[in-house]
Amino acid sequence: MSGTAPNQVDLAKALSARVPGFVRRQSQQDMASLVSDAIANETNALIEAGTGTGKTFAYLLPILSSDKKVVISTGTKTLQDQLFYQDLPLLNESFGRTVALLKGRANYLCPQRLRNHVETISPGTSVEVQEQLAYVYDWSQRTRSGDLTEVMDSGAAGLVQSMVTSTADNCLGHECPDYNQCPLYAARNNAREADLVVVNHHLFFADLALKEDAVGELLPEADIIVLDEAHQVAEIARNFYGDHLSSGQMQALGRDVQREQNLLGNDDPELIRIAQQFMQAVEQLVRVVVASKTSFFLALPGWQTEIEQVDISLSELMSRLDHSAARSVGLARCYSRAGRLSDMFTLLTEETSPLDSAHWIERRDFSFTLHLMPLDIASHLMPLMQTQGKTWLLISATLTMGDSFGHVKKTLGFESGFEAQFPSPFDFKTQVAAYVPDGLPEPSDPEHTARLMAAMLPLVRSHSGRTMMLFTSNRALDLAGQYLGHEHDLVFVRQGALPKARLLERFRELPRCILLATHSFWEGVDLKGAELRLLVIDKLPFTSPDDPVFQARLNHLNQTGSNGFRELSLPEAAITLKQGFGRLIRQETDQGLFVLGDTRINRKGYGKTLKKSLPDMNWLNDQKQAMTFLESL
Repeated sequence: MSGTAPNQVDLAKALSARVPGFVRRQSQQDMASLVSDAIANETNALIEAGTGTGKTFAYLLPILSSDKKVVISTGTKTLQDQLFYQDLPLLNESFGRTVALLKGRANYLCPQRLRNHVETISPGTSVEVQEQLAYVYDWSQRTRSGDLTEVMDSGAAGLVQSMVTSTADNCLGHECPDYNQCPLYAARNNAREADLVVVNHHLFFADLALKEDAVGELLPEADIIVLDEAHQVAEIARNFYGDHLSSGQMQALGRDVQREQNLLGNDDPELIRIAQQFMQAVEQLVRVVVASKTSFFLALPGWQTEIEQVDISLSELMSRLDHSAARSVGLARCYSRAGRLSDMFTLLTEETSPLDSAHWIERRDFSFTLHLMPLDIASHLMPLMQTQGKTWLLISATLTMGDSFGHVKKTLGFESGFEAQFPSPFDFKTQVAAYVPDGLPEPSDPEHTARLMAAMLPLVRSHSGRTMMLFTSNRALDLAGQYLGHEHDLVFVRQGALPKARLLERFRELPRCILLATHSFWEGVDLKGAELRLLVIDKLPFTSPDDPVFQARLNHLNQTGSNGFRELSLPEAAITLKQGFGRLIRQETDQGLFVLGDTRINRKGYGKTLKKSLPDMNWLNDQKQAMTFLESL
């Protein structure tokens, strides 16, 4: 098979020999043939592969057969690990291609920063942080990869992770005394030498936008670029092609200046004083921003004094660092960082912004981030996809509204190439029924969640499987949790109570359990084998008007003569609804009831468009039919 594109028989034969429980699916065979054609013709392809198609193997086998240099980017680090550690080893045995896994900076130990923090740890550092640093230091003497996931949960690592990893700002690069032992650069060297490299979208676009030397160097050499879970690409790329500055970045500069001075014996009290003055100015700005009652959008007039003070103190810090930079590589890096932060702070605190950008401030309890983000991402991606001699494969289970790729093509700048939809092999007509409860109030009504929950309780109690409820807001999730708290015969778990992996584990362990979740659980959650019988989505997932980027995109379309609802709100709601629905049926033996708690899908003209985006299934008329269907499963 090596060196030739596999035909349909080759694909089925290869997978049946390697994949336990393999089921031959025509849509998978057809997709593999299309991918083979795209590679042979050096043509791009936009592919929607329905749930259960087996899209990963459908593109992996033709790629491994091609003997070409490949970069595969996945939607999340979890999918990245699954592809590298599970899917690729199953198929690559016959081809012997060299493969590499490459993650972002924050996943790799920085030996220099670890050593500096251990040597300069302050007396006020908590015992817990000191113990964690000691634990990481001990591990650093044994690890081969330097991948911090070996030693800490990245979701809960917090302060210690920032102390033992580098950023593009504070990395010393080739000037670092530990460069030859650096896990990050070792991983990047492995990636450059490999035939196939697996990255994730965040790393892919961070490096392209910041022009770092990982993906930015790999891409020119790659013949095939796969963007798996391509429906996430626009949002992630837009974030990295924008400009951002956080209060934490400014405070980190002040701390690093103080740490460098500590290493030099604290012999420049004026530099220490100016760094402290700068940090105090930032802290004062944080206080007024966090306490502000203004809108989510950027509103600066009331903060002008504090902004000017940060600007002045940062200029003084730059001036002092200019005189001190020659004393150490670390201080030289701090000087260059101060210059970049100064430019960015000036740009992001201007009160006006162009029509084609979203400009806003994001507040948290003790910090803030300034954002300036482009609305148009197609102009960045189109030139990359038009490079001759390359094949870009954009693949997802959810790319269309109805049968049209129009929205995603316009958003991503996909101009030419194959376009194909490969239907799910599941028989939704027999496996699923759908139901919209009558008499629910408008989704904006404060009583909507309580009324929906009241309608759902008889259905929850009528079957012996598990229930998943997906909400479009945290407020609705909280209200549902409060409601179920009074139903003592029902067992439920809710997002936020446990880490995601542990929460899903608990859901699978507890009989007849109910899972309450929002946002991040609408996709990337595979409940295969969990006996999920009831999926409830509370409302049509139209993007909240509080989202500054979405609101800016909507305003731009409306102001330029387009219909923002038709061209943006509706397509994105359709794609998100398909993602949420996809949690219910994960294999041929799954069956369940889908409930949508939003009567607009039956009352509004756009409801037919949204229904057309979902699989063809039976829509039940009343609760009695819904209960009968559940009881029959």
